[in-house]
Amino acid sequence: MSSSPQPSTTHDNNQQEHNPYIPVIHSGFHNKVSKRKSILGNDDARDSKRTKTLGVKADSKMGKQKNFDNFKKKQELYSFGNYRNYYELRRNTQSTTDQRLNMLDAELFKNKRVLDIGCNSGNITIMIGLHYHPSSILGIDLDNGLIQKAEHQLRIVNSLHNPKGNDNTMDIRMKYHYFPRALPSIHGVIPMTMPPNYKSNLFPYNVQFETNNWMEMDLIGHKHYYDTILALSITKWIHIHHGDNGLKDFFKKIYKALKRGGTMILEPQEYDTYERRAKLTDKTKIIFDTIQFKPEQFHDYLINEVGFKEFKDLGYAEQHKEKGFQRPIHLYIK
Repeated sequence: MSSSPQPSTTHDNNQQEHNPYIPVIHSGFHNKVSKRKSILGNDDARDSKRTKTLGVKADSKMGKQKNFDNFKKKQELYSFGNYRNYYELRRNTQSTTDQRLNMLDAELFKNKRVLDIGCNSGNITIMIGLHYHPSSILGIDLDNGLIQKAEHQLRIVNSLHNPKGNDNTMDIRMKYHYFPRALPSIHGVIPMTMPPNYKSNLFPYNVQFETNNWMEMDLIGHKHYYDTILALSITKWIHIHHGDNGLKDFFKKIYKALKRGGTMILEPQEYDTYERRAKLTDKTKIIFDTIQFKPEQFHDYLINEVGFKEFKDLGYAEQHKEKGFQRPIHLYIK
């Protein structure tokens, strides 16, 4: 009697049981898919990195353009030489004195009416008012922000200088005073309202500041009024903004404002410093190309055309090592 065949309970080790619900994935195809995913993944990473890099470059380019635009606006803002922190940063930072003041005779200021054109933050104006005792000194500048700073510095100096009047500190940077600098921050500044029957030619009442453009300033009340007028490092800025005729008018106006026997203290800049500053605005570029009246011609014009009678060359400020500030000091007497 033959027996019926039994279903096999063993499987071939080399054959996988088929399940219609599980797709058969051949090893070769799996390797190709894995490899393709790897490649695609790397491409995605590269694309992401490329996009990120392009974004950084674009941001960097935009940032550079923005910085350039801000720089240009800033340069145009200071195209009149109205630099902030001029005395703290641009002058000789190793010294608390301004060598130009040391070159000038105190008699140019004592009991005299003085005008400081282009006074910037008023450091020179205040030092003259405090130490040289003019009957009055007016500092003018076309930058109202600088005039506000000058008025603030005047209040600080008034609050901190030696009330006995024998304070010899000549700190042109306005950092060191007879009393501690912290006092105004703690207690406020001393009021500057002039007391009744007080001599107005005493510091600080002999110092005034005014926002004004000398080229546009009306001489009514100022004609034949001043004993001494300071024109320190300002001719270049007048020249590149107003041209040859403008600078000549500048000199003529000073002459008219001086009393007979009055003195103009002139510190001209060299012509080779003009071009760089003239590039700050389109207007000054055009004017610069028309300039023919050079600094070496100023003297003949001031004597022979304007009418000054005497001239004194005081030379260059000693010990001033900073390049660009080694300028001559000239006196022209009406």
